[in-house]
Amino acid sequence: MKLSFSTLACPEWDLARITAAAVAAGYAAVDFRGYRDASELTDSPAFAGEALRDTAMRISDAGLEVSCLSSGARMSVSGPADRAAQLDAMRRYADLCAPLRCKMVRIFGGDAANVPDPVGNAAETLVAASAIARERGIVFAVETHDSWTSTAKLRSAFDAAGAPEGVALLWDVKHPWHEHGETPETSLRNLWPYVANTHWKDAKAGNGGGARLRLPGEGDAPLAEAFDALESAGYGGWYTFEWEKRWLPEIEEPEIAVPRFAAFMRGLAEKRAAGRS
Repeated sequence: MKLSFSTLACPEWDLARITAAAVAAGYAAVDFRGYRDASELTDSPAFAGEALRDTAMRISDAGLEVSCLSSGARMSVSGPADRAAQLDAMRRYADLCAPLRCKMVRIFGGDAANVPDPVGNAAETLVAASAIARERGIVFAVETHDSWTSTAKLRSAFDAAGAPEGVALLWDVKHPWHEHGETPETSLRNLWPYVANTHWKDAKAGNGGGARLRLPGEGDAPLAEAFDALESAGYGGWYTFEWEKRWLPEIEEPEIAVPRFAAFMRGLAEKRAAGRS
């Protein structure tokens, strides 16, 4: 089981603190969704020029990998100019991959509410993204997010693009369950075998219909079922903790949440192993 956590969890931590926390909790990698004051990694001085090489060396010296670079680029676009802008953002993230020895960039589904042909629109972006990915030797992973939390809908766009080389799918295990009531089995059936990464968070439904983030194991999200479904399918990718402290400063501190997820996931793995013995 390959554990990673997103830097969304720790927007105030510097690289030394990020790597030390990852090692102490038993993570194998870090997923960079911004760094400190920069919500987009491509805006951070620590990930440019000579500083980028130093950053990469410090991550490697800690014995860690970079599991993914989580961009804000989108699959759904409003028109040709917007598509060009999103593809440019993807290129800039793709250019960071080689120095960081990273093979994956996350992109969002994006808002398709006012797009006349959302599936065709998305498919066109994915085909163009595929060319960038193949040239750089990486994968763009499209997350179940925004207008694309229905796994069947996301898969339809992926299939319309012809399942292009260099593009894969990222299953956020909370979103399809919370937005559509999907079971993990349904979500994985729709996305398999193209799941290249997973995002994990727990949540509990509130009186207003929303779902407030909770520490792993303290919410209602079907995390154990999702884990069992992935392991049964032979998934070998990342289990990435996405604790959204950058956007939700009121939730628990990363000092609590980051080690909690690692312990929780190891507990799931131990229970599954015990059940097979």
